[in-house]
Amino acid sequence: MKSTPAEIPKKWAWHQRTLLRLRERVLEARQEHDYAARAPHDRGGADVVDLAEDEVELRTLRSELVLEDSELHEIEAALQRLQGGAYGICEATGEPIAAERLRALPWTRFSKAAAAQHEIAAGRPRPRLRRERR
Repeated sequence: MKSTPAEIPKKWAWHQRTLLRLRERVLEARQEHDYAARAPHDRGGADVVDLAEDEVELRTLRSELVLEDSELHEIEAALQRLQGGAYGICEATGEPIAAERLRALPWTRFSKAAAAQHEIAAGRPRPRLRRERR
């Protein structure tokens, strides 16, 4: 027997639609990049510059695929949180995530403060605004 998905609260309807559209776009881009990365490259008569350009293009495509896989993972996780009733709750603090942040980053798992702490702990310094540099 197939289970029916849980009813999503109306306050999250925009977020669900947005996440589903984002997932579709990322899947389409990933498919295009995967096809391009797998396509055979004609190496006949190519000089060193052509070979180097092909290598850079292939590395760029592979980087895009890794990024798209990461994006898909975050989007899928957000959709699961919507289904499970945990959407909009910071995974680090258990506090609600600001509505503005969820509008800007509908897949986010962390509040702004928790995300900054997470990045610092991971060794990735938070970008600073010009006003903060003084």
